[in-house]
Amino acid sequence: MLAGKGFEQPYRSVKEIVHHLIHNPFKTETEIQEEVFSYRRGGVEPNKKYADMLRRGLAKGYYKRILWKTKSDSRALYRYYVPTLVKNNLK
Repeated sequence: MLAGKGFEQPYRSVKEIVHHLIHNPFKTETEIQEEVFSYRRGGVEPNKKYADMLRRGLAKGYYKRILWKTKSDSRALYRYYVPTLVKNNLK
């Protein structure tokens, strides 16, 4: 096989994110990347692949995001969820 050339990694898709968000709504981008792809930010591998995948699903309307901010948090945190219409179309 082509070991060491990136081919040993499983194929990743936006649908993995959708299915995860159906069962675990209102997750942040970091939580999605950690839970779905076992990716931790700040490592050797860049974040771009997973961030682009998240944005593609958002652009296609598979899931939406809302601004979720607490009083003590100065950062704007978005939480992602799958709308009911999309959930009904997947069944």
